[in-house]
Amino acid sequence: MRIALAGASGLVGGYCLQHLLQAQEVSAVISIGRKPLPVQHAKLQQVQLSAAGKLEQPVQADAFLCSIGTTAKKTADKGAYEAIDRHLPVHLATVLQQQGCHRVAIVTALGANAQSGIFYNRVKGLVEEDLQQLGLQSLCILRPSIIDGPRQESRPGEQLALKVMKFFAFIIPASYRAVHADVIARALVQCGLHAPTGQFTYLSPQLPAVAEGRF
Repeated sequence: MRIALAGASGLVGGYCLQHLLQAQEVSAVISIGRKPLPVQHAKLQQVQLSAAGKLEQPVQADAFLCSIGTTAKKTADKGAYEAIDRHLPVHLATVLQQQGCHRVAIVTALGANAQSGIFYNRVKGLVEEDLQQLGLQSLCILRPSIIDGPRQESRPGEQLALKVMKFFAFIIPASYRAVHADVIARALVQCGLHAPTGQFTYLSPQLPAVAEGRF
């Protein structure tokens, strides 16, 4: 299979890329992004977006995996934030679908709701709704709680939250517990390769099973 991947420079996307390059059933990984990755591999192809953030060259893929995401710290402007977290994933899915890709898996977030009064949750809900309207053969939405893993950038608030969540894990509902980025990545890969036909939403407690191919 040929897999298109957006967000490979991020925490979840980086794990995704590793697993895709190692998977025997994957013949090619097409990484789509604004900047080239410092990675070389016989299976890896890199496609850069235009200056306007558009995919302007043909990409033939059997599935599209998306772990794009920014933060309010990186992108304070709400319009720019929505352009990255909502409009870019939908643009890529739409263009790839026009070129024959009918399987999409995306990481959004726990609390995603298009009617939410919280901007972050509303954007995540809107991107889900937009993708659901494309009529894809298979659409998997992964809604993890806080993501655990070795980030390059400093996120003091998130690190504190992770420590608290781990300490009180025994009383925190399963859907709200932290989930490791590698579990999310493996679940995303399994969705792209093996998810059944239809639209599915998976929360944190379900991700370990999905990561093992149990849908």
